[in-house]
Amino acid sequence: MEVKGMKWLLGIFVMASLASCVGRRDINYLRDNSLSTEGAKLFENKKFEYRIQVNDVMSIRVMGLDAATSIFFNVESANGSVGLNEAALFVNGYSVDKNGQVQLPSVGKVKVQGLTVGEAQELVQRKINDIFTNATVILKLVSYRVSVLGDVQRPGTYFVYNNQITILEALAQAGGANEFGDKEKVTLMRQSDKGVQAIYVDLGSTDVLTSEYYYLLPGDVVYVPTLRAKVGRSNLDLLGILFAAISAAALVVTVVQNSNP
Repeated sequence: MEVKGMKWLLGIFVMASLASCVGRRDINYLRDNSLSTEGAKLFENKKFEYRIQVNDVMSIRVMGLDAATSIFFNVESANGSVGLNEAALFVNGYSVDKNGQVQLPSVGKVKVQGLTVGEAQELVQRKINDIFTNATVILKLVSYRVSVLGDVQRPGTYFVYNNQITILEALAQAGGANEFGDKEKVTLMRQSDKGVQAIYVDLGSTDVLTSEYYYLLPGDVVYVPTLRAKVGRSNLDLLGILFAAISAAALVVTVVQNSNP
């Protein structure tokens, strides 16, 4: 094999190596050259409060009632204790109907759509006070869950218990993106009245901290794609084996040629 041919193969190998490299820009989260150790930088964002929507499911408990009345409001397990698992709360919870209302025993229909969880609790409390004395309402949203898929450690669906979660916290729940997860083109999918909205969210930049998509909504799906460099790296391994085989063959040919007069 001629020297020119070997140089040509070596050039291809080097270019393939460079093409498959992953730089720091592709690996790190929240790049910002303006950050320093001298003082903190403020990223202003609006305080997020989720507002109840149609098809949400809520756990509504009324404390301080007599045993006979309490059973109509509160989810009880077979042994008389409060059922705390997600399945029990979802099946026995109060669903918001298409009119934005929940149907409560003795109280009737209460419009909660568009209210925060705290506002809905205050409204139900006022309704209960009209009927019962010394009763306390505890209202929680139990249908708040997000899904994280793609190139992450633990893909799956995660329940949210504090009525607020950021896209970074959701990724942390899933163990974070893997080495070749593309943090610059994380896809956020969100259900709307007209269909599914999808948008790229760049987690490689601190701009995400002020984005309207920084806080997730119930039912959001976060997808982390895989960098093309991962495929390139696999191909590079095969190319390396092939190059080694060609080099060995070229060496044998050279030795044979030099040994002949």
